[in-house]
Amino acid sequence: MLWGVVSDIHSNHEAFSGVVERLKAQGAEGWICCGDIVGYGSEPNPVLDVLRGLPNMRAVRGNHDLAVLGRMDISWFNEAARAAVEFTQSTISAENMAWLKELPPRIEEPTFTVVHGSPRNPAEEYLVTVQQFHDNCTYFKTSPCFVGHSHLPMAFLMKEPVSYVDHGPLAPGQVIPIPKATRIVVNPGSVGQPRDHEPRASCGLYDDEKRTFTLHRVKYDVEAVQAKIRAAGLPEFLAMRLAYGQ
Repeated sequence: MLWGVVSDIHSNHEAFSGVVERLKAQGAEGWICCGDIVGYGSEPNPVLDVLRGLPNMRAVRGNHDLAVLGRMDISWFNEAARAAVEFTQSTISAENMAWLKELPPRIEEPTFTVVHGSPRNPAEEYLVTVQQFHDNCTYFKTSPCFVGHSHLPMAFLMKEPVSYVDHGPLAPGQVIPIPKATRIVVNPGSVGQPRDHEPRASCGLYDDEKRTFTLHRVKYDVEAVQAKIRAAGLPEFLAMRLAYGQ
């Protein structure tokens, strides 16, 4: 099956709509979402309405999703993030809130694993270094393990038994082979708030038969999203950063 892989949508409807259109055109039959569906952006309900309607959805919860549910202390969030959580809590529909409540922290399928941050600590740990990859290798059984949280498209691959770890950022159009008997972690990057100095939405396509992952970047109307964030009264920082991919 071909799986569309998304993460960190963060209530950015324009970006998510563009990603769904692209991946459907590429033949996506199922969907993997690594969490942080809400937060930061101004359109949690349109995003959740689209996400919930996608076929064969495998979605996990992220730290911003937990914060909106009241299951995570937001005192350590920065001011802009806290404002977005409070905005989302005041605008999200009861139906969408109920759906978020049912999301698990991790999903393990025969051909992949899904978490938000890391297999060891799904809600909070960033997985961005080789040491963190090594530390997490015993916490997932099936590869690839898809993660989000850092908003950075990247991959770590290690053949078993323990050997050199091939790792690094992923470029648009890059195809990663996923041989059997490997441990691999793949981050598709962020749909709604990229942080690799590239404003286009980041996502991927996973072929579980050919065992390949392909990174996609999708252009969307950033100015329209910025206008909606400002109209919602959210902090200016959340609008400005979208133009710079950071």
